[in-house]
Amino acid sequence: MFAACVTTHTGSPGAALAERGTALVAQGRVAEARDAYRAALADARDWSSWSNLSALATGLERYPEALDHAKRAVALAPGQADAWVNAAIASWRLGERRDAAKAMQHAHRLAPAHASAAIGLARMLRAVDRLQAAAEVLSTAIASGGPGFALHHAMGELMRVMERPAEARLHARDALREASDDTIARASHGGAERGDGKREDAGAWRAVLVDCLSRLQSIEAGPCLAGGAVRMHAIHGGLWEARKDIDIAIDADVPRDALLAAFADGYRPFALQGQGMPAVGRIGVLGLVHLASGIPVDLLLQRRSGGRWVGSFGPPDHLVFDTPAFAIAYVACAPLELAVPMPSPVDEYLGWIYGDEWREEYQVLAGKPVPRRFLQKGLTSPGLATGSRDVALTRTLLTLGTALVPGGAEAALALCDQILAVEAFPEVESIRVRLRRQAGIDGSTAA
Repeated sequence: MFAACVTTHTGSPGAALAERGTALVAQGRVAEARDAYRAALADARDWSSWSNLSALATGLERYPEALDHAKRAVALAPGQADAWVNAAIASWRLGERRDAAKAMQHAHRLAPAHASAAIGLARMLRAVDRLQAAAEVLSTAIASGGPGFALHHAMGELMRVMERPAEARLHARDALREASDDTIARASHGGAERGDGKREDAGAWRAVLVDCLSRLQSIEAGPCLAGGAVRMHAIHGGLWEARKDIDIAIDADVPRDALLAAFADGYRPFALQGQGMPAVGRIGVLGLVHLASGIPVDLLLQRRSGGRWVGSFGPPDHLVFDTPAFAIAYVACAPLELAVPMPSPVDEYLGWIYGDEWREEYQVLAGKPVPRRFLQKGLTSPGLATGSRDVALTRTLLTLGTALVPGGAEAALALCDQILAVEAFPEVESIRVRLRRQAGIDGSTAA
């Protein structure tokens, strides 16, 4: 969420050791990073040493030490924004939100163009729903000549949250134009191995699914499993693995008081999605979190009339999916001992959601195979409504910017291929060429 500041080229041995430690953390070499931390502590003599030690301690999740080191740096050099940023991040991690905001605001005042200070303060303001104030902070940093890639990307993400898609598109493209060769190189060579994120326990995931279906059936909501779980069942004959969340489509006409009452015990709303539930008959999402397990649940409110199923993933993108109506069939679903509601015929449903190659682990786009794990929600889905395609493309442009981090090259290349299959953005083609060059593809060799 926040980027700690590492001060480079100071001539300080302690600062250099701590700088190396932060690089080791980014590469997943935590044991070596701890060794670098101990060595840097023994050689800390100036503000940059203590500031970099704070950044390293944050990376090692030693937040009390991170705050102590940052305070020492601030005491030695109160005019250095890096030290104030690191103090703010450590305070935030310790739950001291007011102190964190004050320190980050001070850093931004000291150096209005400082990217980490501006982006950090904007994110703190977002956390308390002060979105316009966050936009003003980022605008000031951009106008002050701050690093274009990071600041424009942060502004694009904020415009997306504020549901201003045209401005989100402009900033997303500006960010990609500003992506430096160093950024591309770090994406290609740095970073720990990127996984698919947290994996839920399969048994717990299935138990929450069964509980949700039972509650929805009790209020006659017309539940039907949706998305990736349907694909898993169709390919593997059951729900053998947990997914990152649970998607269940329901009839948008279900009474909202009955729906909320059904999930009043054991679940909580998921951020703004749960708080902004659409009125009866309107499409959108009720986002929930199962309290005991932390498993997210998305109830997709679907309009079922006129021979169509129309649904939306809700804010901020409001992507609309419009497909033919399907029957809801209760089918055996190993290893569960009860039947689960699925769209039928399932192969036609999956074709509308994922395309004709829904069984494959790669989807060919404009002649290029793209790993399915990197496919963006709805971008090339036959079921995505025409009016949602521009927003889906903007969302993918922003995701490309997010992927340009150490170790993100594979995902970034897949995103480039998806975007270019839809529209030929010169800045995206430039990133793709440079990523391929770094990888030694097309006969070139990485530097």
